[in-house]
Amino acid sequence: MPLPSPAPWAFCRPVGTLSASSALDPGAQVPLRRLLAWAAPAGAAFALIAVAAGAAFGDRPRVFVALALTTVVTVFLLCQGLVARIVARLDDAVSERDRLESELHAAHRTKEEFRNLANHDDLTGLPNRSLLHDRLGLAIAHAQRQASHLALLFLDLDDFKTVNDSFGHAFGDRLLVELATRLRSSVRGGDTVARFGGDEFVVLLDGVTGAEDAAHVATKVQSAVQAPFRHDDHEISIGASIGVSVYPGNGCSPDELVTSADANMYRDKQREAPAQPSKLLGAIKKTARVAQARVILSSR
Repeated sequence: MPLPSPAPWAFCRPVGTLSASSALDPGAQVPLRRLLAWAAPAGAAFALIAVAAGAAFGDRPRVFVALALTTVVTVFLLCQGLVARIVARLDDAVSERDRLESELHAAHRTKEEFRNLANHDDLTGLPNRSLLHDRLGLAIAHAQRQASHLALLFLDLDDFKTVNDSFGHAFGDRLLVELATRLRSSVRGGDTVARFGGDEFVVLLDGVTGAEDAAHVATKVQSAVQAPFRHDDHEISIGASIGVSVYPGNGCSPDELVTSADANMYRDKQREAPAQPSKLLGAIKKTARVAQARVILSSR
């Protein structure tokens, strides 16, 4: 906030105001030491003039009064100018502190955004492989302390390339986003659903009772995946192969559990391989025929 300067001449400035920003301008004002060095000889000169005048006219009481008034006015103006300068510097210091705090908060937000991008999938918002590995390591350490179990579901969509080739990658991306929502709804809030890569997902089930409990959750996940997905007038039903691994029976480290679940998933995929592609292609051809029939009927 601009402050009126009672003694602009004392700071070698034109008549005006002393703003907070001008306090930091080294070319706009005189340092305090130079100011005092200039004011002291000036005060002495005033005193000598007053003494000389008093000696010439023989009126000593008026000399002392003039000297006292000159000294009081000089000190008053210097103090007011010094206070204005101190207030201006304090205002600048507060403004600088607020600016630094704002920049610090912005840097923290940017850091959190980068951390979130580094640990989550861009498309689905699910934890990525790196964050899954960290959470799996913490879950194993907790299970060791509590002497409990945990399970890992490794899920791979069957013939997902056919969906992308038939309906485009944009629909494929929307399908993956909706699938991520379904998977989160199929498990507990404390469980982790991660996108492992491409059309592969991993579900970390913490605190399961054993393989039977994990198999029950895998059935729920399978049902959620197989529910039809809508695309315009099409209803697309896809399948998924799921492999299950349980701690500590199938491994005691994150890599061992992931490898075991992945191997079980591939065995499940090979077992279902003869039927799944034809089933998916048949569903796509069926929806295509329905769409074509609707177009013919509408043209009539």
